[in-house]
Parts: sequence; C-alpha cells; structure tokens
Amino acid sequence: MRYKFMRPATRSTFDILCWLKDQSWSSDQAFETPFLLRILYLAQSLYAASHKQRKLMPATFLATAAGPIEPDIFLAMENNLTINKPLSPSTEVEGFLNSFYSVVQDKTMTDLDFILSKDTAIRSAMARGRNSEILLADMAAAYKEGLPSTGVGIDSAQPAPSFRDGGRSNLEAAPNAKQEVRFTADGRSVTRWMPKKRIVTKDHVTLN
Repeated sequence: MRYKFMRPATRSTFDILCWLKDQSWSSDQAFETPFLLRILYLAQSLYAASHKQRKLMPATFLATAAGPIEPDIFLAMENNLTINKPLSPSTEVEGFLNSFYSVVQDKTMTDLDFILSKDTAIRSAMARGRNSEILLADMAAAYKEGLPSTGVGIDSAQPAPSFRDGGRSNLEAAPNAKQEVRFTADGRSVTRWMPKKRIVTKDHVTLN
C-alpha cells in the first residue's frame, strides 16, 4: 500500500477537540470520552476522504473493542488535560468543520455505533489484531461516499464490531502491560492504569 505523506491541516488534535466541545450537541453524551472519540475519528475520516488522504489533525486511531481510540487524546480526556489557548482553525478547516458538524450534531451514540458498524477501515484493522492502527487510506476509502444513512438495519453479512456495554481495549503501548480500558453502559470509562505523575494546577491538569 502506498502512503501519502502530507502535513496535517491543523496544529494539534486538541485544537479540533476544543472546537467540537464549543458546539451545541443534541446528545446528552456529547461531552463524554467515547462520543468525542467517535466524532474525532469520523472528522478525520471524512476530511481524508475529501482531501486526497490528507489528515485533518496529527492523530493516529487504533481499532479496539471499545471503538476507535486515539490513545493520547483518550488519556488526556480521562485525566482532564486541557489547553489554555487553542488555535482557531483556518478558514478552510473551519468550513469543513461547520459542514461536518451540521451532519453529526444530532447523532446519538446509537447512530455513531451504527455508522462505525459499516466502517470497513475498522474491520480491516481489527482483522490484523487488537489495537492495530486504522490506516488513513482505509479511512478515506470507507467514507468516500460520506456517512451511511442511519436508522437502517445492519447487514448481517457484515458483522459489526461490538462497541457497547463493556467493550474494552488493552492499550499495549502503555507502560503497564495490564492496562485495561473499559467503558460502562452510560459512557464512563474505568482504567486500571493511571499516570504516576501529573502536572497539576489548582483546579485541573493543564497542557499547553
């Protein structure tokens, strides 16, 4: 497979995350880690599909039983890391984000899971083994026609990845080989491994 090396359209995935968090969402789970990871993954995929496999953000997603995970962003959100001064997106990127948001703003977790159940990039990565990288070229190919319509029965000939109610992922690249990530039914996560050291301000951990 031939890879295309291009500079991501934004400085950091945190900048995109901050932009998304500033929007109004219909789902009551919109600010929970599993929901945001799915939204980030779909944004990356759709941008790559419409921009010749260019990355929207410098993020790498792994295929796990808990859904697509960007490990650094996952750990940052779970430990309340934020950035004080996110960069505003460029005019071109903001145009894409506004268009993307208009499509996904009313999606529920069920809708997102249905969309991901059709995702051939995730299926291919999971076939290579747990926590395999979801290749950008595969992500772009999976969404070259945009998002699939929700509310239609899942094709039984294409088994859907299970992302709900106890789905888990062992992040093998983490310091502790026994680290386990598990999502509860209401979207909260439970982790066995936590960083031993934190950079702590008065109220929360800050990254900038």
